[in-house]
Order: sequence, then C-alpha cells, then structure tokens
Amino acid sequence: MAHSLDTLRLRFAGMVAGAALAVLALGGCGSLVPVSSHITPLPPNCATPRPVAASDTFSTSLALQPGASGLQFADISVGCGAVAKATSNANVQFTVWLSSGALVITTRGPNQPTNPLQLSNPSTLPFWRVGVPGMRVGGTRRLVVPPALGFGTAGNSSANVPPNATLVVDVELVSLA
Repeated sequence: MAHSLDTLRLRFAGMVAGAALAVLALGGCGSLVPVSSHITPLPPNCATPRPVAASDTFSTSLALQPGASGLQFADISVGCGAVAKATSNANVQFTVWLSSGALVITTRGPNQPTNPLQLSNPSTLPFWRVGVPGMRVGGTRRLVVPPALGFGTAGNSSANVPPNATLVVDVELVSLA
C-alpha cells in the first residue's frame, strides 16, 4: 500500500508540473503585442560630425556618478561610434557654466567648428583628460569639475572663472582623429 501511495504522489506531482509547464508555454502564444522586425531604430551614423540642433541646458537634471579625482559625470546621451581612450585625439563641442549657472563659454550650435583635444597631452586641462575617455563618438556627457581639475586657485580671469570655481561642462564627442 505504501508503495502505491508513493507512486500516486509522484504521478500527481508530475501532472501538476506538466500542467504548469503547459500554462507557461501557452502564456507566450497569442500575445496581443504586435511583433515587428524593427524593434529598435537604426543607430545614427557617427562617422561624420553632426550639426547640433539645440544649445545645452544647465537645468538638465542628471544622476551623477563619481569619477576620478573628484570629477562627477553623467551621460546625457550615449553615442554609437568609437570609444575615446586616454591617448585619443578628440574633437568636441562644449558648454561650460559656473556651478551657479552663469554661462562661461559655449562652442555648441549649428555650424560651429569642433575643438581638438589631445587627451594624452599634459597641457590639456585635467577635466578633459579625465572626463572624455570612455565616451562614444556622438555622445554627450555632463561633467561636474572640482577646482583642482579646472582652473584651481588661480581661476581664469579672461574667461570670468573665479578662483576655486566648480565648473559644469556639457561635452559632445564629435569625432576622434
């Protein structure tokens, strides 16, 4: 009797498991969601610089991540092109604000030339050398730059950057040379 009770339990467990699998298998059939062969749009062509349609906005809210040497960053949009390395020669467009929101400079806008950066060159400002590597061509990144990576205790009087200023920079990686 005990043997037949164990057999009955096994058969019952097998039926329950089989029914559960059948329900799972049928659950995917007859879906009301239309299926398309183009699930995601084709990525933009990142091989050539693209004109910028609009200027940057200081008030864009982003979740910043900690970076090297106190830099904070967030990708506004991730590009689809090659990835910048610490040794790359990059062409960028950018907007720089003081942390108060006061505009310092912008090179972004339709028909604006790109700005070359030699990321491995020690004379390139440290925030470029720390903040641009890892970006993809076509992407835009927000950098929050502590004074030590920007203009430091001296500031930059010609650009109206006071001493010990924290900078907010939106940079687009237009191309790699």
